[in-house]
Parts: sequence; structure tokens; C-alpha cells
Amino acid sequence: MSQKEPVHGTWLRRSAIILVIALMLLSLVFMYTKFSYNNAKYTLFAENDSQCESYCLTKEQTFEKKCHWYFVNYTPSAWERMWYDNIEELQNKVCSTLTTGNNVDKTVLLMKRLVELQKIGKSQQHDEQYVNDEVFSRMFYRQRCFNSRTKTYSDGIEVFQLIEPLVGLLRDPLTICSRLDASRVPPSLYNGAVLLSKRHILLSISAPFYISSPLSQQQVMSTKDFIMTYSKSNVHPWMHGRSKMNASLTIGNRSNGKLILFDLGSSEFGKNVDIDTTSTRWFYEYYKRLDLNFDRIIAFEARVLNATVAWEQLPEDVFPVYTLINTGCTVTGKFNPWFTLQKIAKPEDHVIVKVDIDTFDVERTLIDQIVNDSAIHSLIDELFFEHHVLVNEMRAFWRPPPDPLSQSYVLFTKLRQLGIRMHGWP
Repeated sequence: MSQKEPVHGTWLRRSAIILVIALMLLSLVFMYTKFSYNNAKYTLFAENDSQCESYCLTKEQTFEKKCHWYFVNYTPSAWERMWYDNIEELQNKVCSTLTTGNNVDKTVLLMKRLVELQKIGKSQQHDEQYVNDEVFSRMFYRQRCFNSRTKTYSDGIEVFQLIEPLVGLLRDPLTICSRLDASRVPPSLYNGAVLLSKRHILLSISAPFYISSPLSQQQVMSTKDFIMTYSKSNVHPWMHGRSKMNASLTIGNRSNGKLILFDLGSSEFGKNVDIDTTSTRWFYEYYKRLDLNFDRIIAFEARVLNATVAWEQLPEDVFPVYTLINTGCTVTGKFNPWFTLQKIAKPEDHVIVKVDIDTFDVERTLIDQIVNDSAIHSLIDELFFEHHVLVNEMRAFWRPPPDPLSQSYVLFTKLRQLGIRMHGWP
């Protein structure tokens, strides 16, 4: 006669079976979720080129290690090309050329637009190019994205940003030369046309940009939205480095980049003085007006300064980030400014350099070092240089230097072709 199995034993076996089945179901759910996540991750990280472009545009900070902006080329305006092509002849008659013919009309268009852009800063409200922007030259940048599944790179959107043309003496064209009557130049345009005027400088933070390659229909962000989105950024992403991506390149977090100023020939910061007579303070005031503060300021000055006065002139927000090197720049050694530049600057930083130390041989050597060394010029985004040259209009202000004005055009063009926003400093 068989005995019946205890009830509690049957219950335990059934519970064990149910538990095993539940664990198997949970495992299946986990595997499915993981598969779906990985599949979605691959889709987000560029399933194809059009998606890469789209996500790079709308989620660039999220996927910053997958997308990167790089410099493409520099394209001078037709007006600049005329000056460049004929500078050997025009350098002997700069003012007589600037004040005749359509050069006057172009100067008026240029200065009206520059004065406006310096006032409004980075607030760009439309995607249509302003009619007078044809007088400006252009810096082109392209976005490159990485497909994590195929391990390949593809180019995305391309933009160009305006920069002042290289014309005349490479400074405010309404200074130095004789004033023209009101029928040719509105008198109001001469307001601020002083010897050290910086009205001709179009900084990247004030320069309009436009899309040069159309957005595909598959992209999430429209042309207008793209303009509006990047117009709100303090420093545009293409101004944080210009190297093309390759398999060995590791891209840092560009959103963490610093704003750094190297002022070579800084003098004192200045207090209660005309801002046009200063350099460090001019940059400080300009950027602060657009809600930008420098993370580091490295100031070189050969003239011996009163340390107490020099430091007391600094605003409170400048004091912690300011370094004064009260000695002359050298072309080698630790007082070569590029020695410090390479120690503290990173590709994701936005670096501004001004060179005006009034020592021709040292100045020119430092500039040549920028041109010839990619480790240096790849770190510099905007460069300002008062190139003292042999030109009739400037004899009263400069000691006779060896270079002709034509060399300025060659040098400035070469630096712009390297991707540096190169400007003449007054």
C-alpha cells in the first residue's frame, strides 16, 4: 500500500519550479532590454551619415567625443583680392587709393557694418546674409562625425564666419588718411576714428556666421534653428580647435574649454583712461560686455611697472586670473611666451594672442614661430599684431622697419590660411 506524498513537499517542488521559471523570464527580459539599448545606442551614435549630422547638430555636447569641428579654408573677399594682387604697387599710395573710386563706397559699407556688429555682439537673429557682408572675407569650418559601428568618419554641415578684409593699412580705414567730405563719408562714421581705433576688428564672438552647405531634409534641426542655437553660444564650437579628426586623435571636452588671453606688450591694465589706449583692458571690457570672462590672462611687459599701481588697477574679477610677467619677451627659453602657451593651453581652449612689443626682430621671430610650428599655431584662435612696416603713411609713427607693407599682406594671409583669425592691431 503506497503512502501519499506530504502536501508540504509538493508545495516546495512547485514553488521551486515557479521560481526557476520566473528567473528565466527575468533573464530574457534583461537580455532583450540590453539588446534594445545597444541597438538604440548604435542608432544614436550615427547609424548613417545623415543621422550623424542631425545628432551632431542637436546633441553635440552629449556626443562630443563623436563629433568635431575643423577649419576648412580661408576665402578673401573680392575687395581684399584686389588689394592683395596689387599691393606691390598700392603700398606706395595707400591713402590715395583708399580715398578714391569704389574703395570709398566699400569703406563706408564696411565700417557701418563693423560698428553695428561690435555693438550688438553675438546676437544674430536671422539666417539670411546681410547685403553688405559681401565686403567681408570668410573663414570656413566643417563638422566631422565618427560612426562608432563602422569606425569611419563623415563630414557634416559646413559654415562660414565673417572676418574683416585685409585692405589699406590693415587698420581702421577712416584713420591716418585725410578725412573726406560729408557727401562721400557720413560724418558720424568719423566718431571714434582715432589713431588707435579698433573699430576695424571683427572678433569671432561678434562675427555673423552662415551655412555654406545646405542641411539635408533628414536632419532634425532646420537652418534657422541652427543659426539661432549657435548664435546663443558664448564662443562658437568651431573656435575651440581646428584639427581634422583621425583615428589617433582623442578629442577633449570642448564645453570645458577655457578663455585665455596672452597680451605681449600689455603695459598697465589702466584705470579711468581712454579704453582705446589700452590692450588688456580693451579685451576685458569687450568680452565682459558679451558676458564672457577670461579664465587666464598672461601679460608680458618689458617696461618696468610700479607693482602696486599695476595690481591696484585690476578689477576684482581679473585679479585672481591675471599673471604679470614684467620682463621682455625672448625668442627662446622660459620668457618665450609660446613656452608658457604650450604648458597651459589645450586644444579645447579659446586662445587670444596680441603681439605689440615694439621690438621688430623679436616680434617677427615670435610670429614666424607661430607660422612654422603647428604645436603653437594649433592652439591660437585669434591673433593680433601691429606689424611695423615701411610705408609712407606711417613714417611719423614708426621707426624705419625693414619690411614693406606687402609682407604684411603675405603674412596675415598665411596665418588666416592656417585657421587663425588674424587681425591688424593699431
